[in-house]
Amino acid sequence: MPLTQEAGGLIGRTILAGLLGILVPACTEPTPITRSVVLSGGAYVRIANRWIPGQPQDSTSLAALSSGEFSVEIWAAGDSLPPNTLERPSLFTISNAANGTEIGIFRAPFDSSAIFVILSGQFIPQLFSIPGCDWNDPDLFVQVVLTYDGNTLTLYGNGTRLGNTTLGANIDVFDSDALIGAEWGTRNDPATLDNFWYGAIDEVRLWTIVLQEGEMAFRYDNPGKLTRHYSPTGLDPLIGLWRFNRAGLDGDPVLDGSGKGNDAVLNKAEGQLDFTDAGS
Repeated sequence: MPLTQEAGGLIGRTILAGLLGILVPACTEPTPITRSVVLSGGAYVRIANRWIPGQPQDSTSLAALSSGEFSVEIWAAGDSLPPNTLERPSLFTISNAANGTEIGIFRAPFDSSAIFVILSGQFIPQLFSIPGCDWNDPDLFVQVVLTYDGNTLTLYGNGTRLGNTTLGANIDVFDSDALIGAEWGTRNDPATLDNFWYGAIDEVRLWTIVLQEGEMAFRYDNPGKLTRHYSPTGLDPLIGLWRFNRAGLDGDPVLDGSGKGNDAVLNKAEGQLDFTDAGS
């Protein structure tokens, strides 16, 4: 029996759809962009100190911080803290031989716009307020820079100099691993960790030089750039660069982008470990 025009059209459209299904691949969801690690309630990032006590100091390891000149540069966002918390959320810490905090940058627990610092086991009795900062806003990324030249500690936030203090500290990080998002109680013992960060960490940079004040506004305006002017040796003092641009699981590595081999490891512990496309 001959096909009606309507039936023939239906068959033709069915055949065409089948061919298109063969020739045109099915649509897939775009790969999510990862820019930051989100830490909450006990998750942290651990950076191994490759120096072995008794061996000559390795100028590419975390032990190079003991030379006395360094800068720590961080882009991070906070989040609401648990009710009635007494913790001091930690951005970056590393210990000394006496199990004290040698270098520590912390969120002020009762001021959502400020940070404070511990250097060589000494609490600096000053809060440094960062313009435009709100550690309770998980979408607001903040630039924090700590520099030390062997005599003067200086803090910067969002491109602005926040203040400085004179402190003749003897920097000694011994064989301590460094932490992003937590603080050691006893050096290198995960069972003693506390003061966990709540929020996202976009990037952490560690230098064995003092970054100059005139660079800070440039760095704030250009968060993806490591230096204003290129030179063949310009990045040599960079001994750690951790960009959380690849999602991972508990125990996965975060490679050191500085080329010095100071790789980090993700640790979920008792907290939450996530990734987000939000960042600076």
